[in-house]
Amino acid sequence: MKRAIRRIGIAAAMAAVLVGLSGAGAQAAVVNPYTPQGLCGLGFTTVDRDPIRDAATGERLGTVYLLHNSITGYGCTVTLKSAYVGTLTRTQVYLDPELMPFTVDDGNRLYAAGPTYGYVRGGCAVWGGFMADASGTIHRHDRANPAIGGAVTCF
Repeated sequence: MKRAIRRIGIAAAMAAVLVGLSGAGAQAAVVNPYTPQGLCGLGFTTVDRDPIRDAATGERLGTVYLLHNSITGYGCTVTLKSAYVGTLTRTQVYLDPELMPFTVDDGNRLYAAGPTYGYVRGGCAVWGGFMADASGTIHRHDRANPAIGGAVTCF
């Protein structure tokens, strides 16, 4: 009888461990397979980045990146998701170079918004982006200037 109880106890403990392991795997964060350089292309290096956080919880939802290609003079922006990765949520990125057309990528995205490009050599650019959470609430990047909606970088 003691053997039977012991076996049941061991089986129950093993089942609990297996359930715990499968639950941990189900809750593990999905890693975004994209990188800013991979989206913008060869020759682009990161100049600046700014996190997008949930205003209520402080949770990091994603990051807006500004990249530059010193050979071509072009800038590139992307917003990479770090929350809701693989789930369609509204994600935006934009680049507004001085004396050049404004470019934007905005829509429901699984992993990233962008890339957007613009010629930035010898001037300044306003850049930024945002993400929506699962409820649709928009969260802007940390340094988004309310007057212009983005951050400014001069090249």
